[in-house]
Amino acid sequence: MGFPDISILLIQVLSGLTYSMFLFLIASGLSLIFGVLRILNFAHGSFYMLGAYLTYHFVSLFHSTPIHFWMAVIFGSFSVAILGGIIERFLLRRLYLHEQLNQLLFTYALVLLISDLVKIIWGTEQLSVSRPALLKDSIPIFDQFFPLYNLFIILLGPIIAFLFWLILYRTRG
Repeated sequence: MGFPDISILLIQVLSGLTYSMFLFLIASGLSLIFGVLRILNFAHGSFYMLGAYLTYHFVSLFHSTPIHFWMAVIFGSFSVAILGGIIERFLLRRLYLHEQLNQLLFTYALVLLISDLVKIIWGTEQLSVSRPALLKDSIPIFDQFFPLYNLFIILLGPIIAFLFWLILYRTRG
């Protein structure tokens, strides 16, 4: 049994890096909310899911424009950010002085509420959007091919990390 081909090994490492960047992008928002607001937002994943479904919805609305995917990502993200801000301002803020258990119970209730709303609006079937034209291709790595979309995600992670660092440590507040 010999050592695996270097191209296969490199593709596996890059695939693992892609997955880890997805996890980082999700977890960084949770960490930011906990670090700044001191709220353990149990519903963070549900907000992420809602953003994905809203992005799907906006892709179908903007399908005739060449930049429909990017517009949908921006609209979906901002929609969930606005909803999160409203929930924080009018509901979560009242729980700041209470025990963390109350905050956890409230955010868990949000998980159930958002999950059921998504099922009512979009159903239970898996929905997906096609990747943007710019990121549909693959790049050759030795004798294997690696999707450009995955490479984009790998590059996006450190950019987001730098922006978070810049906002948290280089701004007044």
